[in-house]
Amino acid sequence: MDQVSQVSRRQVLKQLALAITAAGSGAFNLEAARVVHALAGEERQAGGYALKGLTQHEFATVSRLAELIVPADEGGGSGVDAGAPEFIDLLCSQNDELADIYRGGLAWIDATMRRRDGTRFVDAPAARQTALLDALVSAERAGRAQTAGDLGPGVAFFNWIRRMTVDAYYTSPIGIADVRYQGNAVLTGFEVPPEAVDFINRRIEEM
Repeated sequence: MDQVSQVSRRQVLKQLALAITAAGSGAFNLEAARVVHALAGEERQAGGYALKGLTQHEFATVSRLAELIVPADEGGGSGVDAGAPEFIDLLCSQNDELADIYRGGLAWIDATMRRRDGTRFVDAPAARQTALLDALVSAERAGRAQTAGDLGPGVAFFNWIRRMTVDAYYTSPIGIADVRYQGNAVLTGFEVPPEAVDFINRRIEEM
């Protein structure tokens, strides 16, 4: 039964990963996200998570971006604490198109930071990291994603990682606790609570 369950969950992971690029970055199967969290969590408990789709440097950059997108506060942990980097890595490992989006986007982030500050994104001061992301958000809000010159590719990529980080956060145990969903004492199955879905959508609109 354990082997059957593992195969079934791997199938869910594959289907979710492929569905993300098929539907676009604005759509996400929130219930299936729990499976991704469970697979990553089991690896961490068994001795550490091993990268599947990203390089060590790419993973470090995703981790820093996730920390900036969902920082820790009094309501809960950060995007890193919620497992968003592992969540993204697992999905990239099952979808070549998604992996290409991240490889290209992360390369753009590094190249742009080098032009601005002569260093990779993860090595730049926090204020300069934030300044780059603020520039992307400003370009997006001004409706210049397609005409933002050298910022255009970054705007598109940041939309992907921001959405996936927030989705990963609010489908994790930390994120569910953050929206103060209490659930029932005994669960026979898992469904993402409507309160969590509504909260995710509000946070996306606010960003």
